[in-house]
Amino acid sequence: MQLSSVKDLIALNDGNKIPAVGFGTWQIFDNQNGKEPVLQALECGYRHIDTAALYNSEESVGLAVKESGLKREEVFITTKVWKDDLVDDAIKASLYRSLDNLKMDYVDLFLIHWPRANYNDLYWPFILAKAWEKMLSLKEEGLCKSIGVANFLPHHLQALPDWIKPACDQIEFHVGYMQEETLEYCQKRGILVEGWAALGRGLCLNNPQIEAIAKKHQVTTAQVCLRFCLELGVVPLVKSANPQRMSENTKLFDFSLDEEDLKALKVVPNKSGWSGEHPDTAIPFCDEERHFL
Repeated sequence: MQLSSVKDLIALNDGNKIPAVGFGTWQIFDNQNGKEPVLQALECGYRHIDTAALYNSEESVGLAVKESGLKREEVFITTKVWKDDLVDDAIKASLYRSLDNLKMDYVDLFLIHWPRANYNDLYWPFILAKAWEKMLSLKEEGLCKSIGVANFLPHHLQALPDWIKPACDQIEFHVGYMQEETLEYCQKRGILVEGWAALGRGLCLNNPQIEAIAKKHQVTTAQVCLRFCLELGVVPLVKSANPQRMSENTKLFDFSLDEEDLKALKVVPNKSGWSGEHPDTAIPFCDEERHFL
């Protein structure tokens, strides 16, 4: 499929469609200042906004969409249920809270944010299977159009009932940390991969190999990193509070990476820019205000 803008739509395995590039809202909080970067992103052309119950940014997202003047159906909204809420009716309660924060009747994509609650969670396959059934019921109720997962590796995906596949798996993905096994597993099964930290938390931007490719194409290193994701069939999520960089990061479609470029990017040392967050060995937990500890 030939993409020409961040607004272009990519088909999901359930028949719905998702814009090609997403704007992330981790560390954009619910206050007046938090609304502004989301509103600026919409003004720059982004139509895919990623939030989560954990992020404390849902209210800001809702306010920005309302003030943008865009119709609800013109903006694709993702939110997520946190790992500690994957029990009984807590999933539905989490989604209702998110909808209330967003002031919306539905979200376009609802994700299980993390596969395991803690290191001692021996029953996580059973918990995920039951949680997935609940997610499906929420989709059937019309509270979310698509359902998926985040930070799932193949063995986590295998714990889900096989009668309906996730629409996507949102994982850390960038130059230097490609998670090839998970990418291949998902793509073989028609599960879209979204890439968070697509710029390697900014650590990829000064990499000499990426700088050389950026110079070759007369683009920024961020544009190279985001184009790299798109070339591999991954929907990148990017965040910036700087309007100029925000706009630059939408200009990904008037150049492409050739085989030589891709080869050079694929051999950037493994774990360059990696967050250190592995779904089985670096399970995060939060205080009562839901900030990472």
